[in-house]
Amino acid sequence: MSKMEELKVTFFDECGELLQDMETGLTELREGSGSDDTVHAVFRAVHSVKGGAGIFGYDSLVEFAHVFETVLDAVRRGDLGATAEVIDVMLPASDVLSDLITMTRSGEKIAPGYGGECKTALERLINAEGGGEDDSSAPGCLRSSR
Repeated sequence: MSKMEELKVTFFDECGELLQDMETGLTELREGSGSDDTVHAVFRAVHSVKGGAGIFGYDSLVEFAHVFETVLDAVRRGDLGATAEVIDVMLPASDVLSDLITMTRSGEKIAPGYGGECKTALERLINAEGGGEDDSSAPGCLRSSR
């Protein structure tokens, strides 16, 4: 196995741990038992996935993780509250991120627009945080059924 292939294996192994940390943190936040440290840990998990994916050129993964990370950064800064509604968008987004990692790891072709509904829901949160209009009637991000 080449050094690059070994690094990819390590990246995907670490993604498994990061996804678990992210899911645990988001669940704690949803249940009201999370803290600022929890938000920072979830942010770091998504940031690490994005960074590693960028190194290997996994553009679909980077693009989705970037939007997710932007929402988490707004929560970290206090510009967006870690409300039940916000967490209810991030939980299924974590499922999409997990799906993208799984598909990327297996070499499966990612359909154009995969996770688009979740990405749009995340972007709505960013736009609402930035003073844009929050269209709460628009379709949300549903739990992944992959």
